[in-house]
Amino acid sequence: MPIFPSVYGLTNLEETQYLDNFTRLYQEKKFDESIVELDKILESEPDNVTALNKKGSILLTQGKYVTALQNFEKAFTADPKNFDSINGIGYSYYYLDRYDDAIKQFESVLKKDNRNIGALLGSGNVLLKIEQYDDAILFFNIVLKIDPNNIDALNGNANALLAVNQYKLSLILYDKVLEIDLDNIDALNGKGQVFLELNQYEQSRSAFLAAQEVEPDNTITLLGLAELNFLEEKNIKSQKIYEKILSIDPDNIQALIGEASVLIELGRFDEALEYFDEALEIDPYNLDALNGKDRIMEDKVNDSLDLILLVTIIGSVTSVISFCVVLFKIKENSELKTKLILSNEQIEDLVDKMMKNMAKTKPK
Repeated sequence: MPIFPSVYGLTNLEETQYLDNFTRLYQEKKFDESIVELDKILESEPDNVTALNKKGSILLTQGKYVTALQNFEKAFTADPKNFDSINGIGYSYYYLDRYDDAIKQFESVLKKDNRNIGALLGSGNVLLKIEQYDDAILFFNIVLKIDPNNIDALNGNANALLAVNQYKLSLILYDKVLEIDLDNIDALNGKGQVFLELNQYEQSRSAFLAAQEVEPDNTITLLGLAELNFLEEKNIKSQKIYEKILSIDPDNIQALIGEASVLIELGRFDEALEYFDEALEIDPYNLDALNGKDRIMEDKVNDSLDLILLVTIIGSVTSVISFCVVLFKIKENSELKTKLILSNEQIEDLVDKMMKNMAKTKPK
Protein backbone atom coordinates (compact mmCIF):
# COMPACT_ATOMS: atom_id res chain seq x y z
CA MET A 1 0.00 0.00 0.00
CA PRO A 2 1.64 3.25 -1.09
CA ILE A 3 2.20 5.91 1.53
CA PHE A 4 1.68 9.46 0.35
CA PRO A 5 3.51 12.31 2.09
CA SER A 6 1.45 14.80 4.08
CA VAL A 7 0.96 18.14 2.44
CA TYR A 8 1.38 21.17 4.70
CA GLY A 9 0.12 24.68 4.01
CA LEU A 10 -2.55 25.97 1.66
CA THR A 11 -2.44 26.81 -1.98
CA ASN A 12 -3.11 30.42 -2.91
CA LEU A 13 -6.39 29.33 -4.44
CA GLU A 14 -7.55 27.64 -1.21
CA GLU A 15 -6.62 30.64 0.92
CA THR A 16 -8.41 32.99 -1.46
CA GLN A 17 -11.52 30.79 -1.33
CA TYR A 18 -11.58 30.78 2.46
CA LEU A 19 -11.10 34.55 2.58
CA ASP A 20 -13.90 35.06 0.04
CA ASN A 21 -16.18 32.87 2.16
CA PHE A 22 -15.17 34.87 5.23
CA THR A 23 -16.00 38.18 3.53
CA ARG A 24 -19.42 36.97 2.37
CA LEU A 25 -20.36 35.62 5.81
CA TYR A 26 -19.06 38.74 7.54
CA GLN A 27 -21.18 40.97 5.31
CA GLU A 28 -24.18 38.81 6.20
CA LYS A 29 -23.28 39.37 9.89
CA LYS A 30 -22.76 35.63 10.37
CA PHE A 31 -19.76 36.21 12.57
CA ASP A 32 -19.32 32.73 14.05
CA GLU A 33 -19.50 31.14 10.60
CA SER A 34 -17.00 33.66 9.23
CA ILE A 35 -14.53 32.75 11.99
CA VAL A 36 -14.83 29.09 10.98
CA GLU A 37 -13.49 30.00 7.51
CA LEU A 38 -10.54 31.84 9.05
CA ASP A 39 -9.83 28.90 11.35
CA LYS A 40 -9.52 26.67 8.28
CA ILE A 41 -6.60 28.84 7.22
CA LEU A 42 -5.11 28.94 10.72
CA GLU A 43 -5.25 25.18 11.09
CA SER A 44 -2.73 24.89 8.27
CA GLU A 45 -0.95 28.20 8.86
CA PRO A 46 -1.17 29.19 12.56
CA ASP A 47 0.86 32.37 11.99
CA ASN A 48 -1.10 33.63 8.97
CA VAL A 49 -1.13 37.36 9.75
CA THR A 50 -4.08 38.22 7.51
CA ALA A 51 -6.31 35.54 9.06
CA LEU A 52 -5.23 36.45 12.61
CA ASN A 53 -5.96 40.15 12.07
CA LYS A 54 -9.35 39.48 10.49
CA LYS A 55 -10.26 37.07 13.29
CA GLY A 56 -9.21 39.69 15.85
CA SER A 57 -11.47 42.25 14.17
CA ILE A 58 -14.47 39.89 14.30
CA LEU A 59 -13.81 39.14 17.95
CA LEU A 60 -13.78 42.89 18.68
CA THR A 61 -17.17 43.16 16.97
CA GLN A 62 -18.45 40.36 19.20
CA GLY A 63 -17.13 42.07 22.32
CA LYS A 64 -14.53 39.34 22.99
CA TYR A 65 -11.77 41.83 23.62
CA VAL A 66 -9.23 39.66 25.45
CA THR A 67 -9.35 36.94 22.79
CA ALA A 68 -9.12 39.59 20.08
CA LEU A 69 -6.02 41.02 21.74
CA GLN A 70 -4.42 37.57 21.78
CA ASN A 71 -4.96 37.18 18.03
CA PHE A 72 -3.54 40.62 17.24
CA GLU A 73 -0.52 40.00 19.48
CA LYS A 74 0.15 36.70 17.74
CA ALA A 75 -0.04 38.45 14.36
CA PHE A 76 2.32 41.17 15.63
CA THR A 77 4.80 38.53 16.79
CA ALA A 78 4.76 37.04 13.30
CA ASP A 79 5.12 40.46 11.64
CA PRO A 80 6.10 43.35 13.98
CA LYS A 81 5.80 45.89 11.15
CA ASN A 82 2.18 45.10 10.30
CA PHE A 83 0.09 48.21 10.99
CA ASP A 84 -3.20 46.28 11.12
CA SER A 85 -1.82 44.18 13.96
CA ILE A 86 -0.58 47.22 15.90
CA ASN A 87 -3.86 49.08 15.39
CA GLY A 88 -5.72 45.93 16.41
CA ILE A 89 -3.79 45.80 19.66
CA GLY A 90 -4.62 49.48 20.15
CA TYR A 91 -8.34 48.91 19.62
CA SER A 92 -8.29 45.92 21.97
CA TYR A 93 -6.74 48.11 24.67
CA TYR A 94 -9.33 50.80 23.91
CA TYR A 95 -12.25 48.43 24.47
CA LEU A 96 -10.57 47.10 27.62
CA ASP A 97 -10.43 50.71 28.94
CA ARG A 98 -6.63 50.76 28.80
CA TYR A 99 -6.56 54.16 27.11
CA ASP A 100 -2.91 55.06 27.77
CA ASP A 101 -1.77 51.75 26.29
CA ALA A 102 -4.11 52.21 23.32
CA ILE A 103 -2.86 55.67 22.44
CA LYS A 104 0.76 54.43 22.55
CA GLN A 105 -0.06 51.82 19.91
CA PHE A 106 -1.71 54.37 17.63
CA GLU A 107 1.16 56.83 18.12
CA SER A 108 3.68 54.18 17.14
CA VAL A 109 1.86 53.76 13.82
CA LEU A 110 1.46 57.50 13.20
CA LYS A 111 5.19 58.09 13.75
CA LYS A 112 5.78 55.89 10.69
CA ASP A 113 2.67 56.81 8.72
CA ASN A 114 0.95 60.03 9.77
CA ARG A 115 -1.90 59.42 7.34
CA ASN A 116 -2.78 55.96 8.60
CA ILE A 117 -6.56 56.09 8.88
CA GLY A 118 -6.84 53.24 11.41
CA ALA A 119 -4.46 54.95 13.82
CA LEU A 120 -6.05 58.39 13.30
CA LEU A 121 -9.51 57.00 14.01
CA GLY A 122 -8.21 55.04 17.00
CA SER A 123 -6.62 58.17 18.47
CA GLY A 124 -9.83 60.14 17.92
CA ASN A 125 -11.90 57.46 19.62
CA VAL A 126 -9.59 57.35 22.66
CA LEU A 127 -9.73 61.14 22.99
CA LEU A 128 -13.50 61.02 22.65
CA LYS A 129 -13.70 58.43 25.42
CA ILE A 130 -11.58 60.50 27.82
CA GLU A 131 -13.73 63.56 27.01
CA GLN A 132 -11.11 65.55 25.11
CA TYR A 133 -13.68 66.41 22.48
CA ASP A 134 -11.88 69.22 20.62
CA ASP A 135 -8.78 67.07 20.12
CA ALA A 136 -10.92 64.12 19.05
CA ILE A 137 -12.61 66.26 16.40
CA LEU A 138 -9.20 67.33 15.08
CA PHE A 139 -8.21 63.71 14.47
CA PHE A 140 -11.55 62.88 12.83
CA ASN A 141 -11.22 65.95 10.60
CA ILE A 142 -7.78 64.81 9.43
CA VAL A 143 -9.40 61.54 8.33
CA LEU A 144 -12.15 63.45 6.52
CA LYS A 145 -9.56 65.47 4.61
CA ILE A 146 -8.15 62.20 3.35
CA ASP A 147 -11.56 60.55 2.85
CA PRO A 148 -14.53 63.00 2.99
CA ASN A 149 -17.07 60.17 3.24
CA ASN A 150 -15.34 58.12 5.90
CA ILE A 151 -18.26 56.84 7.96
CA ASP A 152 -16.26 56.19 11.15
CA ALA A 153 -14.90 59.75 11.15
CA LEU A 154 -18.34 61.25 10.47
CA ASN A 155 -19.84 59.21 13.31
CA GLY A 156 -16.90 60.15 15.54
CA ASN A 157 -17.48 63.86 14.96
CA ALA A 158 -21.22 63.42 15.48
CA ASN A 159 -20.60 61.60 18.77
CA ALA A 160 -18.25 64.35 19.96
CA LEU A 161 -20.81 67.02 19.09
CA LEU A 162 -23.54 65.05 20.86
CA ALA A 163 -21.35 64.89 23.99
CA VAL A 164 -21.13 68.72 24.09
CA ASN A 165 -24.87 69.14 23.44
CA GLN A 166 -24.51 70.31 19.84
CA TYR A 167 -27.59 68.35 18.87
CA LYS A 168 -28.43 69.97 15.53
CA LEU A 169 -24.89 69.62 14.20
CA SER A 170 -24.65 66.01 15.36
CA LEU A 171 -27.97 65.19 13.63
CA ILE A 172 -26.67 66.66 10.38
CA LEU A 173 -23.65 64.36 10.50
CA TYR A 174 -25.68 61.27 11.45
CA ASP A 175 -28.01 61.98 8.52
CA LYS A 176 -25.01 62.31 6.21
CA VAL A 177 -23.81 58.88 7.33
CA LEU A 178 -27.26 57.42 6.66
CA GLU A 179 -27.21 58.90 3.15
CA ILE A 180 -24.08 56.84 2.54
CA ASP A 181 -25.19 53.77 4.50
CA LEU A 182 -28.92 53.57 5.16
CA ASP A 183 -28.52 50.82 7.77
CA ASN A 184 -25.56 52.22 9.68
CA ILE A 185 -26.36 51.19 13.22
CA ASP A 186 -24.02 53.71 14.89
CA ALA A 187 -25.75 56.61 13.16
CA LEU A 188 -29.21 55.23 13.95
CA ASN A 189 -28.27 54.80 17.61
CA GLY A 190 -26.76 58.28 17.60
CA LYS A 191 -29.98 59.80 16.28
CA GLY A 192 -31.96 57.87 18.87
CA GLN A 193 -29.77 59.30 21.62
CA VAL A 194 -30.03 62.86 20.28
CA PHE A 195 -33.82 62.73 20.25
CA LEU A 196 -33.76 61.16 23.72
CA GLU A 197 -31.72 64.11 25.01
CA LEU A 198 -34.21 66.47 23.36
CA ASN A 199 -37.15 64.62 25.02
CA GLN A 200 -38.54 63.82 21.58
CA TYR A 201 -39.46 60.30 22.55
CA GLU A 202 -41.39 59.18 19.46
CA GLN A 203 -38.55 60.16 17.13
CA SER A 204 -36.08 58.52 19.49
CA ARG A 205 -38.09 55.30 19.49
CA SER A 206 -38.29 55.34 15.69
CA ALA A 207 -34.50 55.60 15.37
CA PHE A 208 -33.77 52.89 17.95
CA LEU A 209 -36.33 50.52 16.41
CA ALA A 210 -34.74 51.07 12.99
CA ALA A 211 -31.38 50.16 14.54
CA GLN A 212 -32.92 47.07 16.13
CA GLU A 213 -34.10 45.88 12.71
CA VAL A 214 -30.48 46.02 11.55
CA GLU A 215 -29.04 44.27 14.62
CA PRO A 216 -31.63 42.95 17.11
CA ASP A 217 -29.20 42.32 19.99
CA ASN A 218 -27.06 45.45 19.71
CA THR A 219 -26.46 46.52 23.31
CA ILE A 220 -26.31 50.26 22.53
CA THR A 221 -29.71 50.02 20.85
CA LEU A 222 -31.18 48.04 23.75
CA LEU A 223 -29.74 50.47 26.31
CA GLY A 224 -31.39 53.34 24.43
CA LEU A 225 -34.76 51.60 24.35
CA ALA A 226 -34.50 50.67 28.03
CA GLU A 227 -33.74 54.27 29.02
CA LEU A 228 -36.53 55.55 26.78
CA ASN A 229 -39.09 53.28 28.46
CA PHE A 230 -37.75 54.25 31.89
CA LEU A 231 -38.21 57.95 31.13
CA GLU A 232 -41.75 57.21 29.97
CA GLU A 233 -42.31 55.44 33.32
CA LYS A 234 -42.81 52.08 31.62
CA ASN A 235 -40.79 50.38 34.32
CA ILE A 236 -41.69 46.74 33.66
CA LYS A 237 -40.88 47.07 29.96
CA SER A 238 -37.64 48.88 30.77
CA GLN A 239 -36.65 46.15 33.25
CA LYS A 240 -37.20 43.39 30.69
CA ILE A 241 -34.88 45.13 28.23
CA TYR A 242 -32.17 45.61 30.87
CA GLU A 243 -32.45 41.92 31.73
CA LYS A 244 -32.01 41.03 28.07
CA ILE A 245 -28.85 43.15 27.90
CA LEU A 246 -27.46 41.43 30.99
CA SER A 247 -28.19 38.02 29.47
CA ILE A 248 -25.97 39.07 26.56
CA ASP A 249 -23.35 40.93 28.59
CA PRO A 250 -23.55 40.20 32.36
CA ASP A 251 -20.90 42.84 33.13
CA ASN A 252 -22.56 45.73 31.29
CA ILE A 253 -22.33 48.50 33.89
CA GLN A 254 -24.97 50.72 32.26
CA ALA A 255 -27.45 47.85 32.29
CA LEU A 256 -26.65 46.97 35.91
CA ILE A 257 -27.23 50.57 36.99
CA GLY A 258 -30.32 50.84 34.80
CA GLU A 259 -31.79 47.67 36.29
CA ALA A 260 -31.11 49.01 39.80
CA SER A 261 -32.79 52.33 38.94
CA VAL A 262 -35.91 50.54 37.71
CA LEU A 263 -36.03 48.38 40.85
CA ILE A 264 -35.91 51.53 42.99
CA GLU A 265 -38.94 52.87 41.14
CA LEU A 266 -40.68 49.54 41.78
CA GLY A 267 -39.85 49.78 45.49
CA ARG A 268 -37.55 46.75 45.43
CA PHE A 269 -34.66 48.40 47.24
CA ASP A 270 -32.71 45.34 48.43
CA GLU A 271 -32.59 43.94 44.88
CA ALA A 272 -31.53 47.34 43.55
CA LEU A 273 -28.71 47.42 46.09
CA GLU A 274 -27.43 44.08 44.77
CA TYR A 275 -27.21 45.44 41.22
CA PHE A 276 -25.37 48.56 42.37
CA ASP A 277 -22.93 46.31 44.25
CA GLU A 278 -22.36 44.24 41.09
CA ALA A 279 -21.60 47.40 39.13
CA LEU A 280 -19.14 48.52 41.80
CA GLU A 281 -17.35 45.18 41.71
CA ILE A 282 -16.57 45.91 38.06
CA ASP A 283 -15.92 49.64 38.49
CA PRO A 284 -15.40 50.56 42.18
CA TYR A 285 -15.41 54.30 41.41
CA ASN A 286 -18.52 54.49 39.23
CA LEU A 287 -20.33 57.62 40.44
CA ASP A 288 -23.79 56.57 39.28
CA ALA A 289 -23.53 53.28 41.18
CA LEU A 290 -22.08 54.98 44.28
CA ASN A 291 -24.78 57.66 44.29
CA GLY A 292 -27.51 55.09 43.75
CA LYS A 293 -26.27 52.95 46.61
CA ASP A 294 -25.98 56.00 48.89
CA ARG A 295 -29.55 56.96 48.02
CA ILE A 296 -30.87 53.57 49.10
CA MET A 297 -28.76 53.48 52.28
CA GLU A 298 -29.90 56.98 53.20
CA ASP A 299 -33.54 55.95 52.80
CA LYS A 300 -32.89 52.86 54.95
CA VAL A 301 -31.34 55.05 57.68
CA ASN A 302 -34.28 57.45 57.56
CA ASP A 303 -36.72 54.55 57.88
CA SER A 304 -34.71 53.16 60.80
CA LEU A 305 -34.73 56.56 62.53
CA ASP A 306 -38.48 56.79 62.08
CA LEU A 307 -38.86 53.33 63.63
CA ILE A 308 -36.66 54.33 66.55
CA LEU A 309 -38.76 57.47 67.03
CA LEU A 310 -41.94 55.42 66.95
CA VAL A 311 -40.66 52.87 69.43
CA THR A 312 -39.44 55.67 71.71
CA ILE A 313 -42.89 57.21 71.67
CA ILE A 314 -44.46 53.83 72.38
CA GLY A 315 -41.97 53.12 75.16
CA SER A 316 -42.88 56.33 76.92
CA VAL A 317 -46.53 55.39 77.18
CA THR A 318 -47.49 54.10 80.64
CA SER A 319 -50.69 52.30 79.84
CA VAL A 320 -52.09 50.14 77.12
CA ILE A 321 -54.98 52.56 76.63
CA SER A 322 -52.60 55.50 76.16
CA PHE A 323 -50.49 53.40 73.82
CA CYS A 324 -53.52 52.69 71.63
CA VAL A 325 -54.45 56.37 71.63
CA VAL A 326 -50.91 57.38 70.57
CA LEU A 327 -50.84 54.70 67.88
CA PHE A 328 -54.21 55.91 66.60
CA LYS A 329 -52.97 59.52 66.49
CA ILE A 330 -49.80 58.46 64.67
CA LYS A 331 -51.83 56.68 62.03
CA GLU A 332 -54.01 59.75 61.64
CA ASN A 333 -50.98 61.98 61.14
CA SER A 334 -50.47 62.13 57.36
CA GLU A 335 -46.76 62.92 57.57
CA LEU A 336 -45.91 59.99 59.83
CA LYS A 337 -48.29 57.68 58.03
CA THR A 338 -46.21 57.84 54.85
CA LYS A 339 -43.13 56.72 56.80
CA LEU A 340 -44.79 54.13 59.07
CA ILE A 341 -43.16 50.78 58.35
CA LEU A 342 -44.58 48.61 61.13
CA SER A 343 -46.69 45.67 60.04
CA ASN A 344 -49.71 44.49 62.01
CA GLU A 345 -47.65 41.58 63.35
CA GLN A 346 -44.94 43.99 64.57
CA ILE A 347 -47.55 46.16 66.28
CA GLU A 348 -49.08 43.13 68.02
CA ASP A 349 -45.60 42.07 69.12
CA LEU A 350 -44.94 45.53 70.58
CA VAL A 351 -48.24 45.46 72.49
CA ASP A 352 -47.42 42.01 73.85
CA LYS A 353 -43.94 43.08 74.98
CA MET A 354 -45.34 46.22 76.58
CA MET A 355 -47.96 44.24 78.46
CA LYS A 356 -45.27 41.89 79.80
CA ASN A 357 -43.04 44.81 80.84
CA MET A 358 -45.93 46.49 82.63
CA ALA A 359 -46.71 43.22 84.45
CA LYS A 360 -43.14 43.02 85.66
CA THR A 361 -43.16 46.60 86.98
CA LYS A 362 -46.45 46.30 88.95
CA PRO A 363 -45.86 46.65 92.73
CA LYS A 364 -46.24 43.40 94.61
